[in-house]
Amino acid sequence: MQQMCAHETVAIGYSKFCELFTEEEWEGFNYALDLSLWYGSAFGCARVQGYGWIKELVARLTHTSIAEHNSSTNSTLDDNPTTSPLNQSLYVDATHDVVILNIITALNLSNFAASGPLPYTHIPANRSFQVSKLAPFGTNIQFQLLECTSVPDPQIRIIINDGVTPLTGIKGCPKQADGMCPVDTFVKAQKELLLETDWEYDCFGNWTVPKGDAWNTTIGSPPKP
Repeated sequence: MQQMCAHETVAIGYSKFCELFTEEEWEGFNYALDLSLWYGSAFGCARVQGYGWIKELVARLTHTSIAEHNSSTNSTLDDNPTTSPLNQSLYVDATHDVVILNIITALNLSNFAASGPLPYTHIPANRSFQVSKLAPFGTNIQFQLLECTSVPDPQIRIIINDGVTPLTGIKGCPKQADGMCPVDTFVKAQKELLLETDWEYDCFGNWTVPKGDAWNTTIGSPPKP
């Protein structure tokens, strides 16, 4: 019924379902979504799910075709200059909200995991990961390429739902007031992250997550053997 409140409000502008729950119950529902998506689509164990799209992003930034299709990339579409051109000034992709979380995790935007793994025993205050802010209805993520007189090299920055996000979790990217990072530095870091990710093991490996808090991650990688 709580999901009906949200969907109906978006569809027709209001929902009587919303009135059925208290503020405390809404806070619990909000955190239940945080828990579910942290561990299913984000930093709790889902980095590999954004792997293929990061490959496509690097291809666009370097104007170079994907060298090896060993993950979720589609060689039929990605190797075709008509369906996947590499010389455009604007690219638009449509996807689901959870895929945005996959991408945020795969990029290693670790500021959203700064407060650590989400506990199942209580709702922590001031947590850095909140789905209502990262992946609400109509969520969007922008990658902007900039050239500024104040910095010598082409820059990239990431806007999530109209807010600039720090890129300090990406290797080599500086702490910068406008969230910018040199494009070459950004691409090099993403290539390193791609090499560190084992698609076969992460997706199909014989691994299990221990019960309780015996194991945790904030980088989205599963337990290693």
